[in-house]
Amino acid sequence: MGDFSTTYAKPLAVPRSFFISATACLALASCGGGGQQSDPTGSTASTGSGGTPASGGTDYSVAAHWVCRPGADAVCTTGLDANIQNADGSTTSLPFTPAADPAIDCFYLYPTVSQEQTQFADLTDSPEIQAETRAQVGRLSSRCRVFAPIYRQATTYGLNHPSSGTPDFRMADVQSAWNYYLQNDNKGRGVVIIGHSQGTSLLQNLIAGSIDGTASQALLVSAFLAGDLSLGVPPGGAVGGTFAHIPTCSDAAQTGCVYVWGSYLAGDTSAPPIFGGARFDGFVSACVSPAAPAGGTAQLKYYHANSKPPWVEALGQLSGVCQADSSGANIFVVTVKPGTFAAANTTALKAAEVAPGWGIHPLDIALVQGNILDVLDAEIATWQAKH
Repeated sequence: MGDFSTTYAKPLAVPRSFFISATACLALASCGGGGQQSDPTGSTASTGSGGTPASGGTDYSVAAHWVCRPGADAVCTTGLDANIQNADGSTTSLPFTPAADPAIDCFYLYPTVSQEQTQFADLTDSPEIQAETRAQVGRLSSRCRVFAPIYRQATTYGLNHPSSGTPDFRMADVQSAWNYYLQNDNKGRGVVIIGHSQGTSLLQNLIAGSIDGTASQALLVSAFLAGDLSLGVPPGGAVGGTFAHIPTCSDAAQTGCVYVWGSYLAGDTSAPPIFGGARFDGFVSACVSPAAPAGGTAQLKYYHANSKPPWVEALGQLSGVCQADSSGANIFVVTVKPGTFAAANTTALKAAEVAPGWGIHPLDIALVQGNILDVLDAEIATWQAKH
């Protein structure tokens, strides 16, 4: 699935963007989001045993095939100090400290960031992969051990220059990384699954095929599927569409459930929404905001890059709500609040609207990153009480 790097140059800057046409994206199976998804390789990957790679998958016993994992996690534990920036302009220092002994794990897949001029990336731990991983999941290392495998993703170049003759090992890599984690690292620990865009689509496949309704489901603390084309649920229901046994979340303290959202700036009528779009199979697209799992409008805790310190948590400046429209789309609508930073925030969010119908897709995780941390705090309390 197409996505964008989160490399920032100044406060409230917009990510450096790599445009990927919706046509190119939707032509790929990994961009799909409806119903029970198939393996994008066109075959069913073996679940393996003893953490051995799935058929065609990467060997994740090799430490270099992880961006972050315990013992080699500098990307996810450094360069994350922030200032809290309140709506009135006042600021408070927010130094970052990774958790010394976290109770749970996080398994993360980054979105499309590779700048390689090939259809699929190799296994190089490139600067853009490191930057994106730090930006999207590094802060979660204050709550969990982070496991972030490198996978042979479809590149920006590849999505715009598809070739049917090139082998696609994305799902085999994701399955292999998950197998290795379960067999060698999990040891019965609760795990949060989190991804964005292409990463989300692959994780949705993984959950549907290897977690939903299996013994591994008991390990699921939650899943955060940001920038998902569609996770289907019955109208008015929470479970029974894309996932047969795993519900969408309705309370911050709930575990074993899924958050899913695609972000659009209020008033965006550029085109029918691509993320959370209308379905025509008897299901509807789910939308559950980490800022308000029970529904309704809530304040967003938006992290964006800065110079010194490297990050800012903007509070009281944006709000968001999951909202269905007349077309059947169900999207996360973001509103800029009046005040000191309204003009700068509006400029930044408008600049993130890189193509009609895509909304502010590059910012899906950044917009609610502080809210995700709050959810994890509540989930961890529930998890520890049960275990």
